[in-house]
Amino acid sequence: MIFKTLRKKTGLTQAQFGKKIGVSGAAVSEYENGKSRPDTDRLPQIAKALGITVDALLAGKSPGSTETETGFFADGNIASVRPNIAEFYVRVPFMSARAQAGIPLMTYDNFTLNWIEETYPVFLPIIAISERHLIIEIAGDSMEPEIKGGALVLAEAVQKNDIKYESGGVYAVLYASNRFVVKRIKTNSLNTNGTLRLWSDNDKYGHIDVHGEDILYMWKVIEKVREAVR
Repeated sequence: MIFKTLRKKTGLTQAQFGKKIGVSGAAVSEYENGKSRPDTDRLPQIAKALGITVDALLAGKSPGSTETETGFFADGNIASVRPNIAEFYVRVPFMSARAQAGIPLMTYDNFTLNWIEETYPVFLPIIAISERHLIIEIAGDSMEPEIKGGALVLAEAVQKNDIKYESGGVYAVLYASNRFVVKRIKTNSLNTNGTLRLWSDNDKYGHIDVHGEDILYMWKVIEKVREAVR
């Protein structure tokens, strides 16, 4: 298996490599023996530690080599059952919380994601991806420790009529003069006083109060796609 071959080339033992990617040495042994497979959200970290791409890891292709080995999610003779790697991914529109100045003014009546040119590949199956989903890069540390700065999260659009009912989760909110934030809704008071209080998980940042009429669009954060280890 390519995982075992490249792990040995790193010079790290199974225990050492496991520590590097956040699993036990026993888990690494099971990966190499085909007894278990890593979670899909760990694949980018494993690939980086091995010095290859996720595609190469899945397909069993070593850098600079013309030969293929068994990759993750492919068993037996890799030449005959090698998967179409493109089928494992779906490209989702990508927007960074840093790019507030580049967000065009829009409303629910004319909102479309077609203006977002950048995309991010999401490994399937995580969730049934549709045009309602968006990958968002978290800027800053206001949502730590739950979500670290630089993390990528998968979010699903909330229908306009449902915004006043949303609470108890983390949401990306586009409001006012193209302000784009990722915050937590603890309680929703849009039905009572017409404002929505958005909380930071990091206590030093407090909260933001947004008037309901200023909310242009909202997504509910449902998955972490990638998060750096610190």
